[in-house]
Amino acid sequence: MPSPNPAPSAPFSAEPRQTWRIPDDRRVPALEPLAEDVRRHPPVTIRETLWDSEDRVLQAEGVVLTRADDGQWSVDRGDGPERVAPDRDRMTADGDPAPQSPPRDAVEVFLRGRPLRSVLVRDTTTTLVTLRGRDGRVRAEVADVRVDDGDPDAALLRSSRWWALTDDGRDGSIARAAERALSDAATEPGDDDGVTAAVPPATPQRRAGRARRPRVGTAAAFVLHVLDVLRADLVAVDPRVRADEHESVHDLRKVLRRLRSVLAVFRGALDRDATEDLRAALAETGRTAGVARDAEVLHAGLFRSAARAPEGYVDAATLDRIGDEVRGQRERAAAGLRQALRSDDWFRTLDALDELLRRAPTGPHAEDDAVTFTTKRIVRERARVGRLRDGLGEDLESLHEVRKAARRLRYALLAAGDLPDIGKRRLGRLEAVQETLGDALDAAHAAAAYRRLAEAAAGDGADTFGYGALATAEHAWLEHGLRRSRKVLRRL
Repeated sequence: MPSPNPAPSAPFSAEPRQTWRIPDDRRVPALEPLAEDVRRHPPVTIRETLWDSEDRVLQAEGVVLTRADDGQWSVDRGDGPERVAPDRDRMTADGDPAPQSPPRDAVEVFLRGRPLRSVLVRDTTTTLVTLRGRDGRVRAEVADVRVDDGDPDAALLRSSRWWALTDDGRDGSIARAAERALSDAATEPGDDDGVTAAVPPATPQRRAGRARRPRVGTAAAFVLHVLDVLRADLVAVDPRVRADEHESVHDLRKVLRRLRSVLAVFRGALDRDATEDLRAALAETGRTAGVARDAEVLHAGLFRSAARAPEGYVDAATLDRIGDEVRGQRERAAAGLRQALRSDDWFRTLDALDELLRRAPTGPHAEDDAVTFTTKRIVRERARVGRLRDGLGEDLESLHEVRKAARRLRYALLAAGDLPDIGKRRLGRLEAVQETLGDALDAAHAAAAYRRLAEAAAGDGADTFGYGALATAEHAWLEHGLRRSRKVLRRL
């Protein structure tokens, strides 16, 4: 737990210079001889309530959700506590958060519908000592921190205590002298080395029922490692989407696609029935995220479209009307995605991913050498991209299929990581294919969207000339993008 700072201090580093565990009630040593001015501030106590599910799922994930006395919620995922805003879409009629309602969106990716309750009451008492130099500046701070934990349903009380020394980063004589004094006071004759160990952060707890892991160097071990990394990315981006953070929908789609690509390219390392069912579930969420992302791109690209149109063809009134419409579409699509992430279907998808990682069901190629297996599969994907490129038609659908194949190959190469080079030098070209084809497809979607909006505007009796100018500008950009895309594809 971070120590509250009841006195002004220098802009110190967030990390203590040194931390000591204190097993008893010994006093902080006399520090007055070490600095020009030593001030001992009154103790400050903060009470927090820790919340979790009945089966302690947050504890198992190394996540701590707390509520302070002032009603402020925070979540610590292992990098220190962060304040949590009230859940979107869960407000009162006045737009305020529901009273005493725990913010679930920050941790729902782990809770998955489980009810929350208070599981621990924690009192953190911090006594701060500041050491100033002759110039009056704070050169070091010593925090004497005591934490008392109690289960609200039991009389059991657990206590821990530590000293933390923080300095101004200059490694001055005051900080060094304070460190020696605290070390001498914290370590008595007969004490073991554990007394001066750093205070450990919250760490995930290993859940029971985990199957025996595949042998290192096998195809199954390789795929499980990649999926485990992507699972961490997924549970990190899920709360960002719920909070409607910038680019979070794009990042979610990217993680979903990478998961699906790994499951598709490296079929056979794990049980195919389990991986194919998971791929289908991830695809369903991906489609919902795609609708939200398309609406985001259209909303963000409105003024870009206006800049591509001839000057004076699109007036301010038309831009305002289209802006209101696409903003509304974007908000509705984002709300629909957030609702999908609160659904039982999404929770079952997350459960299926966790079950796959926990059980590690093997497939027919589970024991294959990882390098040999990965090389064969990536060579197969390269051949697939080549066939689609050579048979490329003039329609957008065939271009889209090439783009998806190139993206899947790129994600497979990224997943290969430190394995021998089997095409990673081509990652830049594959990314160029994605970007150029993506720009062309975005232009096609924008042109179609402006035509649809024009039809609705015409039904309301509005002037649709500006809509047509925007659609024409995007169509011209589409043609330009197609020419660039074919040039890039020829170099692939």
